[in-house]
Amino acid sequence: MGKSIYGLSLAAIVSFLISLLLCGVLISVAIINKINIEKLQLEQFILENSIQLNEVTSRLSSKAQSLSALVIQGDGDVKEFDKIAPTIIAEDPAILNVFIAPDGIVSKIYPLEGNEATIGWNFFGEGSGDKEAVMARDTGNFTLSGPFDTPVSGKILIGKLPVYIDTPAEKRHFWGFVSVTLKFPQILRNAELGIFRSHHLIYELWRINPDTEEKQVMIQSAEYAEPKKGFVERNLHITNAEWFLKVCLHNTWYDLPDTYILIATGLFASILVLVVVQNNTELRRMKVIFEEMSKIDPVTGIYNRRYMDENLKRIIKSLSRSKGTLSLLMIDVDHFKNYNDTYGHSKGDICLKVIAEVLKKNLLRADDFVARYGGEEFVVVLPNTSENGARMVADRLLDGIRARNITHEASNVAGYITISIGATTGFVQHTYTGDDYIKQADKAMYISKQNGRNRYTFLNLI
Repeated sequence: MGKSIYGLSLAAIVSFLISLLLCGVLISVAIINKINIEKLQLEQFILENSIQLNEVTSRLSSKAQSLSALVIQGDGDVKEFDKIAPTIIAEDPAILNVFIAPDGIVSKIYPLEGNEATIGWNFFGEGSGDKEAVMARDTGNFTLSGPFDTPVSGKILIGKLPVYIDTPAEKRHFWGFVSVTLKFPQILRNAELGIFRSHHLIYELWRINPDTEEKQVMIQSAEYAEPKKGFVERNLHITNAEWFLKVCLHNTWYDLPDTYILIATGLFASILVLVVVQNNTELRRMKVIFEEMSKIDPVTGIYNRRYMDENLKRIIKSLSRSKGTLSLLMIDVDHFKNYNDTYGHSKGDICLKVIAEVLKKNLLRADDFVARYGGEEFVVVLPNTSENGARMVADRLLDGIRARNITHEASNVAGYITISIGATTGFVQHTYTGDDYIKQADKAMYISKQNGRNRYTFLNLI
């Protein structure tokens, strides 16, 4: 007979302890999977809200573009403002008013009643969000500022678009701003933030105020309290600024009812296996859904090929109606296989991420975008860009990569990472597809590689 302790065999005690340890491990995995599923659901909600918020701001930008066109057509003399402004207001109940500000000083506003004090307000005046006004003027991009507290209208957001006109004295002269004032938080209703409330989730939307450089809470659930752990926070790139959405997990591990069920039935391995397998299956299913929704390349953090294909198709369809031009750049990292062989794939991934950041940073227009095409290849799409514009962008990307000076001792081109670019431009027709542009740019890229790399080659789209 074997040894015994208090009447129990040593084998039985050892088996019990092993079973208890196994049950503990299985229970822990089940709890972690349950929490991960909830996190993936939060990621899915945040991704959906990010897309919807950008759609809202894009729509607002188009309203400002209507006013901008009015200013440009009148060479700075806005005679039709009182006719156009009411139609813009009527289209969206979240719009409080619209106004124009030559040289950054408000001269006309609609409706005027109740807003008389706004006339003469200077966007560049101290304490009026002047940093964002300067940013808008210098970049030429639509910016969304706020929210601001007002005594009459409550919280508001201000979307402003700089207007440039050509004058005899100066080409592309800064004329001033056209602006749309928005009710807040009514403007966020279209973004469906209420989905968090319907799932009993605690959330907070905030940003860093560019004037004070302090955290500015834009909206939060009534029961919000700063969590120390158990939350998901993601940045949402909204026009000129980064907004941040933080969502707290609904349950902690000890609040999960499955925890006590698993503990109570821990000795029954079959039930534990069933729970683990079910949770793992659910986790994999949620991952698949999330990956299908995601359009971001996990290595570089930029758009992936799926997004590029879908968006390029949409751009071509849009530009074919207006007979616009489209430029496309195909980019290949020179001797990247040698880089991976020399430094390892981990360093290679880091290198690709740095290259992607440099490419993205050097695209200055909101409609331009870069995507990872595959491996060490990238594609830059430039809507409404001429041949000269495509050449300028190609030069800027080459200089940006050279300036980054990423060491590449295994390259026979230079002692640092270089890229070869193929560029093409063509007037968009409905018979064209994205493959037409990609094939022509790819052909040009191979000419660059044959001619010594670290350069670009341009071929018109035939």
